[in-house]
Amino acid sequence: MATFVAHEYYNYSGWRLVPRSRELEDLIQVVISSWRSEGGEPDIGLDLTDWLSELGFEIQSLKPIIEIVSPANFWWQWPKTFVDVGLRRLVNLGHLSEDHAAAVRRALATAEANPRSLMFTPAVLEIIAVRR
Repeated sequence: MATFVAHEYYNYSGWRLVPRSRELEDLIQVVISSWRSEGGEPDIGLDLTDWLSELGFEIQSLKPIIEIVSPANFWWQWPKTFVDVGLRRLVNLGHLSEDHAAAVRRALATAEANPRSLMFTPAVLEIIAVRR
């Protein structure tokens, strides 16, 4: 028996801040575009169940995972760290200007300083499947 377990994005553009941040929303669109331009698919979780079935796997469990957190919550660190690393990568690849990256950093710092801010993490699909 083979078991397949994955956590993959299925609604990457659902990553949002409250109060809304145009800078983060623009960044998310740049990330999506850059992944697709390189042959990637940011919402690959939408395709995996069909692919697994075609390969003879039986889906045992599907679970959406999304967190809605304040800056005080540890979950805030996951997307924040991605922004830190991702901005450098996107600038280096020419997908984003340094000025745009600086604006995103400022917007995220402003959100993090506001205890009333909320972050909706990108939606992830937990898939557990087995092939007998």
